[in-house]
Amino acid sequence: MIQEFYKNINGNYEVALSRMQNDERIKKYLNFFLMDESYQSLEDGMNAGDCETAFKGAHTLKGVCQNMAFTQLSTVVEQITEELRAKDMEKAKITFSTVKDEYKKVIDEIHKII
Repeated sequence: MIQEFYKNINGNYEVALSRMQNDERIKKYLNFFLMDESYQSLEDGMNAGDCETAFKGAHTLKGVCQNMAFTQLSTVVEQITEELRAKDMEKAKITFSTVKDEYKKVIDEIHKII
């Protein structure tokens, strides 16, 4: 079930398993991910045109995604983080559309197994 989740989101189950030891612990952290506010901070910053708030949210989300081995989501969040670090809001707006899609995919897949 957890392995299928990682396949569906283009994540890396083996890395997640090596970090968290077993599927039950991964599920526990998936629940924590649902409560994480960094995506909301990124979205709020993007909607307000506030590069600093968006950057902080993106940077935190990037770390969370890397720790959870959400490979695909992590890749696009890393991209928007660098765009926001450079204060390139125009590029970030384009990338944010992909971030939203990938984030929604992860959230939808988590809800299927929790």
